[in-house]
Formats: sequence, structure tokens, C-alpha cells
Amino acid sequence: MQIITFDGKRLFEGEGHVLEIGTWQRKLVERGFAGLDGVMSIDLGRRSRTIKQRGTLSASSRAALRIRKKHIEEYIDGFIYELKDQEGESYDGVRMDRFETGLSEVSGSRVQCSYEIMYTQLRE
Repeated sequence: MQIITFDGKRLFEGEGHVLEIGTWQRKLVERGFAGLDGVMSIDLGRRSRTIKQRGTLSASSRAALRIRKKHIEEYIDGFIYELKDQEGESYDGVRMDRFETGLSEVSGSRVQCSYEIMYTQLRE
């Protein structure tokens, strides 16, 4: 089994990471005109879809976990990258929009926290 990668980087080691792939959204412009019964609808085509990722980040220390979070946060830069899921399926043109984490807690010899990332896929 593979792991989720972003920009070819293995930012999400371990198990328990889940991707939820949303559906593509269409953009429509609707206009009403005098003398027209109803509205005119112009289909501007498929635009984007939302991808949500959840899981748990784990590291050997609080400092290592902070560094790991910082590496992920650096991708909230407005640029688009490739996201690859555990089955090896690629999602091209993906922008990271939000990265939120829960409180850090010690679990055995590891420090971990839950996280959620929101992506927008702008193209196939």
C-alpha cells in the first residue's frame, strides 16, 4: 500500500489518512431579459472540486511535529501541485487552501495531533 503524497513529497507517513474527493462544480451565468419568458442560462463549464484530507500526524517529539506541520503549511502558497492517493491515483492542479491541526498529545513514545486539509482541484 502506498501513502498520500503532495508535490511528490511523503508528508503523510503512516496509516489513518483519509481523502474525501468531492464532485466537480459547474459555473453557470443566468440572465433574465425583458420579453423573454424565463431566463437565459450560459454554461461556462466545469470549474473545480473540493478535496478534504483528514488524519493524524505523528513524530518522535513536539519539536519534530512542529517541523512536520511547518513543511505542510509551506504549501499554502496559492500554487497548484499534484496530489496522489494511497491507490496511486493522481489529482493534478490541486491547491492547498487550509491546514488545521488539533492539540498535540503524547501516545507511547510518539507525539501526535489530528489534522484536516482542504484542497481545491482546479483542473484534471
